[in-house]
Amino acid sequence: MRNPSPPLTRIAPATTMLAAACVILWLADLVWPELGYGLSLIPARLTGQSYVPGFAAPAILTPITMQFVHAGIGHLFLNMVFLIFIGRFVEGLLGPGRFIALYLVSGIAGALLEVALSPSSPVPHVGASGAIAGVFAAYAMIFGRRADHASERSQALRLALVWIGLQLAIGFVFNSGGAGGGIAIWAHVGGFLAGLVLGVPLARDALRSR
Repeated sequence: MRNPSPPLTRIAPATTMLAAACVILWLADLVWPELGYGLSLIPARLTGQSYVPGFAAPAILTPITMQFVHAGIGHLFLNMVFLIFIGRFVEGLLGPGRFIALYLVSGIAGALLEVALSPSSPVPHVGASGAIAGVFAAYAMIFGRRADHASERSQALRLALVWIGLQLAIGFVFNSGGAGGGIAIWAHVGGFLAGLVLGVPLARDALRSR
C-alpha cells in the first residue's frame, strides 16, 4: 500500500472543513454560551431520562453535534493540531467522502460507548476526541500493515498515546472543575476501536475505486 506522504502545504478539503466547523462553533459559543450546551452529548437525555430546557439539538443527533463543540481554547487547539496533522495522511488515501464517514462514525461510536457506561449521567460531554481517536487508529492500521511501514505505525501509536494522555489531563481539569460540562474520556476508547475496525476496509474500497 503506497504512502501518500502529503507535504504540510497540501490542502486536505475534508480535514480542513471539519477543523473549520469546530473553530466556527467554538467562536459562536463564545457569543452564545447556550449553543455549546445545547449541542453537547448528555447521556441521560439520550436515554430519555432527562430533558434540556431552551435551545437544544435533537437528542438523537447529539452524538454527532458534540464532535464539533469544545470545552475551551486549549481543548480545541490540541484536537485541531492532531486532526490536521494526521487527517491529511488518512484523507489522502481514503478521499474526502470516506474520511468524513470514518470521522463521524468513530465519533458516534465513542459517544455511544460513553452513554453505555453512564446512561443516567446528566453531565454534558463535548469534543472531537472520539472521532480523532478513530482517525489515529485508521492511520496506524492503514500505514502499518506492511513491514516497511512499521516505523510509521509505531510513530502513529506514540502520537496517539501522547494525545490521549494530554486529553486525559485536560479532561481531569475540566471534569473536576464543577463547570457543568466534561470531556468524554470513554469516547476516546470507542472511537479508537471504531477506527481499528474501519480503517483497512475503507482504504481497500478507496483503492478499488481508483
